[in-house]
Amino acid sequence: MHKENVLLARQPIYNTELGIYAYELLFRSDNNLRVEDVDADEATSAVIFNTFSEIGIHNVVGEHLAFINFTRNLLLEPPPFTSSEMVIEVLEDVTPDADVIRSIKNLKQQGFIIALDDFEYNESLQPLVDLADIIKIDVMALSEQQITEHVTQLKKSSVKLLAEKVETQDMYNFCKTLDFDYFQGYFLSRPKIMKGRKVPANKMVVMKLIADLQSPDSDPQQLHDTISKDPSLSFKLLKMINSAAYRRPNKIDSLFRAVVLLGEKDIRHWASLLAMSQLDDKPHALTELTMVRAKMCELLGTHIHKQQRDLFFTVGMLSMMDAYFDAPMEELLESMDLTDEMNDALTNHEGILGFVLKTSITYEQGDWGHIQWDALTQHHLSISDVKQAYLDSLQWCHERTESL
Repeated sequence: MHKENVLLARQPIYNTELGIYAYELLFRSDNNLRVEDVDADEATSAVIFNTFSEIGIHNVVGEHLAFINFTRNLLLEPPPFTSSEMVIEVLEDVTPDADVIRSIKNLKQQGFIIALDDFEYNESLQPLVDLADIIKIDVMALSEQQITEHVTQLKKSSVKLLAEKVETQDMYNFCKTLDFDYFQGYFLSRPKIMKGRKVPANKMVVMKLIADLQSPDSDPQQLHDTISKDPSLSFKLLKMINSAAYRRPNKIDSLFRAVVLLGEKDIRHWASLLAMSQLDDKPHALTELTMVRAKMCELLGTHIHKQQRDLFFTVGMLSMMDAYFDAPMEELLESMDLTDEMNDALTNHEGILGFVLKTSITYEQGDWGHIQWDALTQHHLSISDVKQAYLDSLQWCHERTESL
């Protein structure tokens, strides 16, 4: 198969922080064949061949795991891969007979992670549940009551739960309340066709733009010049500064004047947010989540170091980059000239910036059990302060959402 042909698609699987945990690799054809018209063994074999031979596994998923569908035949005669590269996803039509169970046990002994696809619980499948590490629940195929019942039943086992086919904000919120560990679906990201390892041109442009905007050496004129290279971004900034959220008596029609009026710090924030919001493969909800997290970090950080509020906003905003660009945070940071303090906060939640970021994420997810209470007290913060920062961030985001 030629390198320019459609080889496969990948769809991100997100963790609870909307960071990428893995990719599911999906069969795609460039000759109009539908997935349902292709034999399952042939489809998976094509995915495996294209991933490992044509493109290269690292070029497809980087340092992440690859979820690959396994039919009964592939379970009984698995290809010679290492457990560090892939998650074996057992298809829903595989019957857990003695041969299948024996093979899965052998694969687990080799260190493979076992996932169950499109799972609907019944007692006959308990042997698979006992061996599984991750169970994928098709939330479109079940009612909310059935989803809740599945979660209650499966939480009795030591498995991670993945909500797949999450297609709306409401369903995503519902699944979060049930403590799913992973999320996958069109609401978060549609499958991307793979023809080789290259970042889409528009994402490369956005990454370069954000890197330039975050450069500490940029003065107002340089910021103006950077932003003006993107007419759409310039238009959105002018629209935002003239919106009701800013309540200005006179209309601002000059980009340079907008830069001066907003100030260097705020213009960096807004231009970066607007640039990321232009990525057309990401849901608007991701932009809103980014805005709320960034503002919450700023508000909490103001209690600690008021003069550095912009740094707290920036760390909150940049903490979502991996979700926007479908790449590891460490890889993205290599292309940006950030301080060691910022890098440590984004990768390991270290330092005061990392503490504020982790507190915001923890509260955002309702995971109060992991809030560092002693550290809050040390920095003269209370849970009421954290709660108010979150509510104020929601209100701030709501007032400015139309500007985006």
